[in-house]
Amino acid sequence: MEQVRNELFQERAARQDLECDKISLERQNKDLKSRIVHLEGSYRSSKEGLVVQMEARIAELEDRLESEERDRASLQLSNRRLERKVKELVMQVDEEHLSLTDQKDQLSLRLKAMKRQVEEAEEEIDRLESSKKKLQRELEEQMDMNEHLQGQLNSMKKDLRLKKMPSKVLDDSDDDDDVSTDGGSLYEAPVSYTFLKDSTATSQI
Repeated sequence: MEQVRNELFQERAARQDLECDKISLERQNKDLKSRIVHLEGSYRSSKEGLVVQMEARIAELEDRLESEERDRASLQLSNRRLERKVKELVMQVDEEHLSLTDQKDQLSLRLKAMKRQVEEAEEEIDRLESSKKKLQRELEEQMDMNEHLQGQLNSMKKDLRLKKMPSKVLDDSDDDDDVSTDGGSLYEAPVSYTFLKDSTATSQI
């Protein structure tokens, strides 16, 4: 009986221990379930908040992308306009360069023509200067010759008067006519000679 009693006590003690373990396990299970529910709720709320944040971020990025695309399209349009403007300016510069080159060539030709004209004018001036000097020399020679002939004429007139004065055969009127006739014939020679020299010099000019 003692042995049975002891066995019953041991079974009761073991049953109580099992009941305590069961109660402890049930309590732990309940705590775990409540924690799981709390974690699921927290995860769900955090997940929903994260989704909302991600959606807001995505919308913001889409807006930025659209804005950047609009800016890029505007920049491309501005670049095309600038490229056209640059091409027009390049064409204008090329045309102006060609025009300036043509003007430079024309000015070079005109300058060469003017240089030739200046050289020809200088040659003509030199020729005229030499002709002028030649005429001056001829004029000086002619003046010297005229002075010489005038001296000879005066001397001949004086000699003629001296020869006529002693003669009493001819009357005074005849003397005057002879003197005027002789004097005129002597004076006409150098005058005609001077006229021929002047005409020759004029033709040479």
